Amino acid sequence: MNICVEAAETSNRFEKNNTELKKNYLLHNVNTINIIMSRAPGYCGSFGTGYPFYVLDSNLEGNLPLIDEQIRYNNELLYSAKKLSSQWECASCLSTKGTLMPDLKQICKPCPQVCDDLKPRKVVNRLPDVDMWMICLDTEVENAKDFLSTMFDAFDMHTSDVDPVKTIHEVSEITTDLEHGNMPSKLLPLDVHIIEYSKVSKLLDEVPFTLQMATENNTQPYLPIHPLSLRKTWQYDDVAYNFVLDFLLSMTPFSWDSTLTKKLDFSRNIISQTFSVKNLSDILHSVAPESVERRFETPQLQKTYERRVESWKK
Repeated sequence: MNICVEAAETSNRFEKNNTELKKNYLLHNVNTINIIMSRAPGYCGSFGTGYPFYVLDSNLEGNLPLIDEQIRYNNELLYSAKKLSSQWECASCLSTKGTLMPDLKQICKPCPQVCDDLKPRKVVNRLPDVDMWMICLDTEVENAKDFLSTMFDAFDMHTSDVDPVKTIHEVSEITTDLEHGNMPSKLLPLDVHIIEYSKVSKLLDEVPFTLQMATENNTQPYLPIHPLSLRKTWQYDDVAYNFVLDFLLSMTPFSWDSTLTKKLDFSRNIISQTFSVKNLSDILHSVAPESVERRFETPQLQKTYERRVESWKK
């Protein structure tokens, strides 16, 4: 099978199989990462972003919805892949060189053989992963990243960049296990980051003010963050994240100390008292990429988001 087709069809199968087993499997991934992070030098808590955090309540309860936008998004890749008259040329390159490439974007961008619709990074991005952030004492970041690398290797947990072709096959196996009612033995690809305690503390203080100023000035709220991210190795990505998006959409804390917890609760309370759910939804749409906006056309996601914001008032 064309590896692009396998990636798109696997992602569709994973999305459509919204069983309790799948939810438990996702939470098993989250718990495993949290356990490893909690043993790292300088650990001060963690938080999750993205899927499944924005589809579940703040206490990680609820049913997994079918997100039509995810299916549409995958089918774009599927359509492009099936138009190929031959095998995807990048597949042989990734099979022989994938484990050696330091960065897919760096290697693939100048390559004349790469098709814009089927760039390896776009293909791999269709796969589900788990997006987790470790909050670390500022002085322990170097020690923490070395510890996490060692532990993730020991548990055979890797990012999709390490071996893209193998990752696609493994996620297909994971999806098949779930379809057959079996808890997978393998874990999803990692998307993990380390961010300094001082930066998180400052960002939590700044969110309410940033939203207020953006509303008054009719501008897009923006709080850039540049975490240390695990790709093949630990690196700082070229493009910063907008913390406002993660804060509003899906940030789910684990084991924060009392200082950060109070800051988070205070910021959430101020925001929920200042802005209506509709206001916050509009702000969220203003900072979200188009794919996230379309995902939130799913009624269940809208209701889950309303409950999330309402919980901030308590």
